[in-house]
Amino acid sequence: MWGTIMADIRADEVTISSGISSRDSEDGASPSNYRMSTQAIKSVDELLAKDAEDESLQRYKEQLLGAAAHGDRGDTSDTRRVVVEEFKVEFEDGREDIVYHLDTLAGVEHMRTTPFTMEEGSRYRFAIAFRVNQAIVSGLRFRNKVKKTVLSTHDEVVLGSYAPRSENYVFVFPRHEWMEAPSGLFYRGKYMGRFLFIDDDHTEHLKLFYTFGT
Repeated sequence: MWGTIMADIRADEVTISSGISSRDSEDGASPSNYRMSTQAIKSVDELLAKDAEDESLQRYKEQLLGAAAHGDRGDTSDTRRVVVEEFKVEFEDGREDIVYHLDTLAGVEHMRTTPFTMEEGSRYRFAIAFRVNQAIVSGLRFRNKVKKTVLSTHDEVVLGSYAPRSENYVFVFPRHEWMEAPSGLFYRGKYMGRFLFIDDDHTEHLKLFYTFGT
């Protein structure tokens, strides 16, 4: 049914920059001064310099920042703050993944103009790899809208805040389950989709239109 095309997922809103939430701190230091928000510090150096005399907080911040605390700021020659590297459709039954590479304009255009096809009723999910360059990105969100004639659905996932690093971050949507491809005469056919990566500053890091069918 249409309601299973996109699960209504709301990811935990985490206080992270290297993939570690505030509740993972081993030192018991309060993270309240370092939550990412619309007024968040974006410079790694500035964040490390804040309350530098507090050793417990410094260890906590280094844990949150991960590789960035040790000088890894991603690709500093790339002016893009967030770069979506790969969009992948994974299937529960183990069939071959559908993969698009999106780190170039040619790759984005290829996905826009090359629909993918799924078998009716197949169970699938998206896996999206992205990297962050130079500075902290705050309040990153993934929005996905799918439409077929008069039917439409919209989902938003709050990913959180991330520090720069050379290694990709990967998130899976839905996070804990699988979506089911539409089936039946009424739901069969072509679907138009759009996904968007946006942050608390309302910067659109990637907006992409895509098409799939069953």
